[in-house]
Amino acid sequence: MFETIVTLLLSSCISEDKYIIEGRMSNLESTTLYVVYEGYDNNAVDTLECNEKGHFHISRETGDEISEINIYYNDKKNVITVYPSSGKTVEIDGDAHYPRLTEIKGGEVNNKLTQFKMKAAALLKEQTDIENNTSGSMTPQLVNVQHEIRRLARNFIIDNPKEEASVILISEYFSRPEDIPQATELLAVLAPELKDNATVKTLKAEIEQAKTTIAGAKAPWFSVMNIDGTAISPASFINKYWIIAFTASWCDMCRTEVLMLDRISTEHSRDSLDILLVSLDDNAKDLREMMKSDTLKWNLVCDSAGQAIDIFEKYNVNYMPDCYMIDKDGIIRLRTANGTELKNTVDELMR
Repeated sequence: MFETIVTLLLSSCISEDKYIIEGRMSNLESTTLYVVYEGYDNNAVDTLECNEKGHFHISRETGDEISEINIYYNDKKNVITVYPSSGKTVEIDGDAHYPRLTEIKGGEVNNKLTQFKMKAAALLKEQTDIENNTSGSMTPQLVNVQHEIRRLARNFIIDNPKEEASVILISEYFSRPEDIPQATELLAVLAPELKDNATVKTLKAEIEQAKTTIAGAKAPWFSVMNIDGTAISPASFINKYWIIAFTASWCDMCRTEVLMLDRISTEHSRDSLDILLVSLDDNAKDLREMMKSDTLKWNLVCDSAGQAIDIFEKYNVNYMPDCYMIDKDGIIRLRTANGTELKNTVDELMR
């Protein structure tokens, strides 16, 4: 039935002033979809319902030019991104259990991205299966799979330097701070006609910003008050090593024992190594109560005055946990979310 609908649509005349999407998603938890139209000047949001077979239809007047359409499903936990072309029907066919494998056809960008997905299909499926079975924990197997996917993405970009899809793959797979060398290399591979692409400009700006917090850079300056009312800045840690850890009480992976901050704190004197916790929690009173039961006294900054957000931004923190190891000269020596890696670096530097 779905194929018949698509055939009829493709054989009919599509209005040049409409964006048309015909979709089917199996195994949806809910039939409600949330659609976000991303424009160059403004965004719009809509809600629609699938039928019992997971079929849905989107038709929107062009009006303001739309750069992408994001379709959220399963209570907004998953998203499909479509790059629309006015007057062309985009077909979506996917399984809600495997969002990364969703086929999106119609328009050069969608077709090329789907071509890459099909080449990486086995790895993308394995990645999803591992994440589902390990609650997203970063296992060695998952690291290896992600490495292979990034290798395929890199090869695809090099083989398709003129395609906007290559720009999107750089953004998706090479946008972490540790990816700066690879992202810079891949951006240089792109054809000259893509230099004014909005995503390329954004990536270049993000790379310049990310360089401010890579290993070897000077730790960005900040000045805040901890929950005890003491002024804290990088000057507070002169002549000692220090760690700044970005956390939140509701983040299980952010617990001090998971990050091995407890062991680090007990094994090294505070005169030689200090630890600053920066929490997104905004209730200092509750945090003080929580700390009363802790055998270690932590130097903690919370977001009661918006100050944690300021440090998050200066240190380019987009996920948690996130930890920086900084030396006596205020130079960043390591950025990691892995407690074992953090402790090993601390032990090596302070040996």
